[in-house]
Amino acid sequence: MRIAAVLALVLATAAQAQSYPNKPIRLLIASSPGGGTDGIGRVIAEALSGAFKQPVVAENRGGASGVIASEQIVKSAPDGYTIMITQNGHVTNPAIFKNLPYDTFKDFTPIAPLARSPLVFIATTGTGVKTLKDWLELAKREPRAMTFAAAESSTRLAIEQLAQTTGIAITSLPYKGTGPAVADVAGGHVNFAVTTIASVLPFKGGGKVNIVAVMAPERTSFLPDVRTISEQGLSRIDVRGWWGIFGPANMPGALVEQLNDAIRTVLKTPSVRQKIENFSAEVWLGSPQELDTFIRSEVPAIQALAKKAGIEPE
Repeated sequence: MRIAAVLALVLATAAQAQSYPNKPIRLLIASSPGGGTDGIGRVIAEALSGAFKQPVVAENRGGASGVIASEQIVKSAPDGYTIMITQNGHVTNPAIFKNLPYDTFKDFTPIAPLARSPLVFIATTGTGVKTLKDWLELAKREPRAMTFAAAESSTRLAIEQLAQTTGIAITSLPYKGTGPAVADVAGGHVNFAVTTIASVLPFKGGGKVNIVAVMAPERTSFLPDVRTISEQGLSRIDVRGWWGIFGPANMPGALVEQLNDAIRTVLKTPSVRQKIENFSAEVWLGSPQELDTFIRSEVPAIQALAKKAGIEPE
């Protein structure tokens, strides 16, 4: 009987994968309308609608750094008809929030990575800082000048990583969004920020913001003339924004692979790739296992960073 039951389950799973999808799919977007997560999510929803010949309906579930969307996902059936696009908050939230309504490792099925983009270190031109060396010298002369605009948990932790790596005392000033944070750096109200490429591109060449470094080991095609932070002497820093697709726990393996194959196929399409690059992000092709490994390595590393910085979950 036990063998028969297992065989029946295997056959049922295979049949489900073959018939999937036979109705609309909901793609929850773990952000409010506007911005990279919303934009990339809608690109993927449109592309998968064409690939599956079924509507993939994008629904914004913003708030609490992705917690609201995540909570809804963990309560959904693991049948592939409710999935989620999320970003850095998925791995920073365990270090920021004390009582998450889910377990980041146990309550989700990683399906596919989508895209990533390194963060950048910027300075208001009034500081005269154009390179990491300039910044280090300014820190020695004027310690009080080390003020950073921090728009969200991921950039706050990136700033803390910069502080811990260099041993420089930094003052983080909280902002509600990357737009206001970068605008205040451009206006000279705060001296520095670690932010997204998309948020700083409108200011590039305007004479108000210097892009000091790309916060990753390799240069980005969006800013090919900007040296990386490792090129400037700090090889231990690698801070990127990223996006990925997740489902509820216990999704059948065949279904996960089918979704991953479809997502990888559309990501290879030149038109989809271009649309994602319009958000200053580079396509990230990968397996469910690769995304799972990434999550499992990032969460404890970020928790250790936050603890060392004295950031207590709230």
